[in-house]
Amino acid sequence: MDLLLCTAENAAMTTERDAPLQSTACDRRRAIRALLVIGLVWLSLVRGVVAEDNRADLLAPDERAWLDAHPRILLGVGAEWAPWVIPVGEGRIAGFAVDHLRLLGDKLGIEIGLKAGPWHEMVAAAEERRLDGLTLAAPLPERGDRFLFTEDFHTVHLFLYLRDGDPLPPPGLAGLNGRRVGYLQEVLRERKLLEGQASIEAVPLPSQAALAEALLTGAVDAAIGSYALEYWRASNGVLGFGPKRMLSEGPARLGISIRKDWPELVGILDKGLAAITAEESAVLNRRWFGRADVFSGGSVPTGLSADEKRWIADHPVLRVGIDPTWAPIEFFDEQRRPQGISVAYIRLIAERLGLRLEFVEARSWAAAVAQFHRRQLDLLPAVAATPSRRQRFDLTDPYVSFPAAIFAAADVAYLGGIEALQGKVVAVIESEAVHDWLREQEPKIQLLPVADTPAALRAVARGDAFAFVGNLAATSYYIGASGLTEIKVLGETPFVYRLGMAVHRDEPMLATILQKGLDAIPRYERDAIYNDWISIRYRVEADWGLLLRVAAGAALLLAIVGWWAFSLSREVQRRRRAEAALAELSRGLDQALAERTHELAGANIRLRRLAVDLSLSDEAARARLAGELHDSPMQKLALAQIQVESAARDPDDPETAELLGAGQALLSEAIAELRTLQFDLSPPLLARQGLAAALAWLAESTQARWGIRMTCALDPDLPQPGHEASVILFQCARELVYNLIKHARASRGTIRLQAREGCLELIVEDDGIGFDPNAPQPRPRPDGGFGLHSVRERLALIAGDLAVEPSAPGTRVRIRFPAD
Repeated sequence: MDLLLCTAENAAMTTERDAPLQSTACDRRRAIRALLVIGLVWLSLVRGVVAEDNRADLLAPDERAWLDAHPRILLGVGAEWAPWVIPVGEGRIAGFAVDHLRLLGDKLGIEIGLKAGPWHEMVAAAEERRLDGLTLAAPLPERGDRFLFTEDFHTVHLFLYLRDGDPLPPPGLAGLNGRRVGYLQEVLRERKLLEGQASIEAVPLPSQAALAEALLTGAVDAAIGSYALEYWRASNGVLGFGPKRMLSEGPARLGISIRKDWPELVGILDKGLAAITAEESAVLNRRWFGRADVFSGGSVPTGLSADEKRWIADHPVLRVGIDPTWAPIEFFDEQRRPQGISVAYIRLIAERLGLRLEFVEARSWAAAVAQFHRRQLDLLPAVAATPSRRQRFDLTDPYVSFPAAIFAAADVAYLGGIEALQGKVVAVIESEAVHDWLREQEPKIQLLPVADTPAALRAVARGDAFAFVGNLAATSYYIGASGLTEIKVLGETPFVYRLGMAVHRDEPMLATILQKGLDAIPRYERDAIYNDWISIRYRVEADWGLLLRVAAGAALLLAIVGWWAFSLSREVQRRRRAEAALAELSRGLDQALAERTHELAGANIRLRRLAVDLSLSDEAARARLAGELHDSPMQKLALAQIQVESAARDPDDPETAELLGAGQALLSEAIAELRTLQFDLSPPLLARQGLAAALAWLAESTQARWGIRMTCALDPDLPQPGHEASVILFQCARELVYNLIKHARASRGTIRLQAREGCLELIVEDDGIGFDPNAPQPRPRPDGGFGLHSVRERLALIAGDLAVEPSAPGTRVRIRFPAD
């Protein structure tokens, strides 16, 4: 390669005087390249030695000897478990399990085989020692007499799957009591969890597809499973269900189960697992789970420090205070049970942290805040941040947001913004965020603090307040629940309730723990909580008098609709009869049109065939006329030329010699013109040697006759078109060359025949004056001048097309036609 580079570099030089310098420079470059190659090889050898040394350091000599004595290690894994295991055809598999064992093998310097199949078959094969163990297996006590277990390396969580739109049950498996719950029958862990709930009807199913079908068809009310079911759903584009909640009972730590008689291998694998770094594990999780690495990571929430875990152990109970009348965000229901969005969030976090919650009921939000300041509460789960609150509370990041709106009587004109309330009495909930915002930012508004949202609505309904500014979701809830339809949303505000969780300023560790808990809640669970509470149906007392009036009106309306429906039915029948007659007529017209189209298509085919025959007949007539010119007049003229030449060699007198010389010149000119005419009519090369030879002759004769420097460029190994196509293409080329001679004022031209993308291309180009191909072209004259029009007509016979492309200078005409 260096020799070739140097040869190329030397060839680029221009003088012999520089040759020694070139040789020296080339030698220098060759030496540098050689040094670089040697350096790279050395580095690779060093890295290999270092890697070998590191690998040797990982295992003891007796462990390495054991591996040498057992060179083949084969583990089993369940096949119905994407993305952990993904069959890719021909017995090959991919997925998390494959990549993890490859990484583990690299750490140990060994190759670990993996076989996938139905999980119960893999377990049986491992128990019979046809496999050496199982990967991604839970260390179940039931298998302790047959297997040894490595350290766990992977966590799999269980999810609750519901149909879209189904209400979310209470947290935990206990919330599924009385329901039919499907699960994957091969997963022992899930079967044992459901067996522990006597009120749940467990329904085992053979595959993820069967599990999804049972859930969508209503054969089961819910399903539990790992992220594999969601992966199957997304991979197959199935809609209508999804994971709605992570089950606190479900997390399982998975490791590798090894045959009982190989304890040495357990220690070896544990060393390899310990050598896998957190960064390498994160790469694997991102590759196969994307942003769903929370499904496969450690405990939820992840990243708790040792101090945070100790804090949880020292504070197992949290006292929680909520606004008793702020539905659907938080409230106490008729049985005095805490409910709402914030309650769902804090319960979810508490389940996953192992905390117990005590909800302390207060008369109002202001009373709950007072209890918090007296340290009777540890946590307020729904607090909007304000400057004053940031000084008093330690707040998490917001986890849900709602706008604040202006509510007023329905007969009030639309207010627009907050500035419309200046000088008016406005109800606000005491100690709520809006109370602080308006007091600090809108001093011209007269504030009327009330205990809760229902009290604020009553104040507006009585006329005690002109308007109420409050949470849009909560106020809409109570308007619907109380039937106060005379109060509407009549304006917007710049305020937004961005709700986080508040703890005492001297408990920053609790705030950090809660923040990690919030961060661990996936998006679909957040959406499920929101949709569960925002789509609440309101119960309103019935107005029986109004109901009777509505019923009477509905009866009258029903009678009118019935009469209208009867009339409409008669009209529909009449129109259907008319449509049937029209359809029959349309079918007749379609049949006649189809027959006529068939006839026209046949006529078009016959016309095209006739046009081809005419073109071939024209060329045959030209050839016949050329032959007759050659066989009779030209032969006679040639004989006369010979006789005149013979007489001119021995003339009787000079005058006779002069006349014979002039006659001889005229005869030579006549013979040349007739020979040219013969070739113009039909070059014999077209029939004998084909299109390429005829085009070459056309270029040569044009240059000889007209002084235009014409060249002919032909691609090698061109397919030979048929006789008909050759004749038509030669006629087109001849017409284009004649146009070049007559109109282009060119000094140079080219005829090119080439193959491109399954087609043949014939190109005629020149360096003449050119013309605008988009300009309107004159209609063909009766006395000739068809030009490009006649070329296009001929090309249509062989399914060809023509394009005129301006070039600088001149014009390029490109003809394309099928090669076959």
